[in-house]
Amino acid sequence: MLTNYFGKTTLACTLIFLFVSLTNPISAQTASPPHLEKQGSRSVLLVKNKPFLILGAELHNSSTSNLRYMDTIWPRLVQMNLNTVLAPLSWELIEPNEGKFDFSLVDGLIEKARKNKLKLVFLWFASWKNLVSTYAPAWVKNNPERFPLHIKKGGERYQMLSAFSAEGMLADSKAFAALMKHIKQVDAVEQTVIMMQVENEVGTSSSERDCSKIANDLYERQVPEKLIDYLTANKPNLIPSFKEVWGNNGFKTKGSWKEIFGEGPSNEIFMSWYLASYISEVIRAGKAEYNIPMYVNAAIGRQNGKIGTYPSGSPLPFVMDVWRAAAPQLDMLSPDIYFGVFTDFCRTYTQSGNPLFIPETRGGEFGAANLIMAIGNYNAIGFSPFGIDGRFEDTATGIPSVYKALQQLSPLILRSESLSQMTSVSLDTSKKNSTLTLGNYQIDCNLQGGPPAFNNSSLAFDNSPPGYAIIIQTGKDEFFVAGKNISLQFSLKDNKDKITGIEWAEEGDFNNEVWVPGRRMNGDEIMVSYSLSNLFKEGKSGNGLRFTNKVSVQKVKLYQY
Repeated sequence: MLTNYFGKTTLACTLIFLFVSLTNPISAQTASPPHLEKQGSRSVLLVKNKPFLILGAELHNSSTSNLRYMDTIWPRLVQMNLNTVLAPLSWELIEPNEGKFDFSLVDGLIEKARKNKLKLVFLWFASWKNLVSTYAPAWVKNNPERFPLHIKKGGERYQMLSAFSAEGMLADSKAFAALMKHIKQVDAVEQTVIMMQVENEVGTSSSERDCSKIANDLYERQVPEKLIDYLTANKPNLIPSFKEVWGNNGFKTKGSWKEIFGEGPSNEIFMSWYLASYISEVIRAGKAEYNIPMYVNAAIGRQNGKIGTYPSGSPLPFVMDVWRAAAPQLDMLSPDIYFGVFTDFCRTYTQSGNPLFIPETRGGEFGAANLIMAIGNYNAIGFSPFGIDGRFEDTATGIPSVYKALQQLSPLILRSESLSQMTSVSLDTSKKNSTLTLGNYQIDCNLQGGPPAFNNSSLAFDNSPPGYAIIIQTGKDEFFVAGKNISLQFSLKDNKDKITGIEWAEEGDFNNEVWVPGRRMNGDEIMVSYSLSNLFKEGKSGNGLRFTNKVSVQKVKLYQY
């Protein structure tokens, strides 16, 4: 009787557990929500507890406002070899009437992304988008008494919600919290939505700062203790340019913004603090409902150093510490890179352990070269050209072809040890060669122009597009390389008496993370010089990797003789 009783009880409990699991799938799911995890000195994005590399693209601002419009876009996104789509969400469409939410657009985008096996990063266009507030609902726009606007120095109002509006911050926070609660309800198991961008390219280019009565009053008051405490605690590791400004005023810990940071910089620091504080409350409310990675993006590269020529208060490198102090819930600060030296901004936005994610940038061949540099040299968690649906490329060139290669290499790229076993290079007509080191090897890299054509006594090329390669070491003398328009020649760093040759090299691809060899590369395909005078010199033919005008992945084993 006792055995029979416990047998029936166990069976009943099992059936109850199965019923609860089937009717409440979230409780049965053991994977953590998408999150960032520190691995040594870099951060890795985990989705369903597995490392994930965002090979993304951002849609135009209005594309996702209509599901029918998107029906023709989804198949073309798949053809681009993306794994993630950055999709705007408009506050005015989600909360058209205060307190009345419509998530049909959100649900439709998630459903179509799943059907196309794509992940989503939603962009919350709410209080601010590109320095203005055009995505706020009509009930916000039409009530400036309740939701005050930014005031310029001359007293005129600007089409930008004030960062000092408590009502604006509360309304935005409530809407974002409702959105995150809904995303958790419909997507916590599938994890289609893997990150959130909160607002877009905030700041003010209309004046150095808000000059409303409340802003002017706060500017003359003491700098908040919260900021001073952060700066004091992190003084040795502050961003150098910011530390210099603070130091120029004697590292004061009491006083007004002008007294502590000086006449000019204090305006930008002041705006950064209050914009970040506003957004911090929005993020806090959202993360309380569903805690997934959240970032803010910055419009960079346009500035010439003078406030008023760039978005004052934006999370630019100079004020990164101010943003961290005001918004500790932020997972990262992310640059939109269209201008300037791409790698300089990559380096700047990895300061102080900031994870690098590039949500907006250029595409095409030069975008592909930048992508290789961001992943291989700066451990970017993701990359995303802007407006992809406005300029679909040939799927065999540019970003799509590199994404196809990186999808295969991502398990190697995301290994914890790859931080010291990976590098990348980008060349163009202004810089046709470069030398790298990896493991025990020196790697001489040269720009190639595609298929050679005889021209008198030399092998000549047409104008060269960019050349690039990402190189991953998987053994003492073994490497995987993805590249285009480039040649690589290996030599031992510390032993010039021995010549390094190619034991074997092969094209191929991965099938379920298993390498499947293609052509065995030899002869002309592993020669790295096209000058006839050097072509047949010892060591110049058959000792390097050559990538022509089509992206390919090669595996190589080296030897010495």
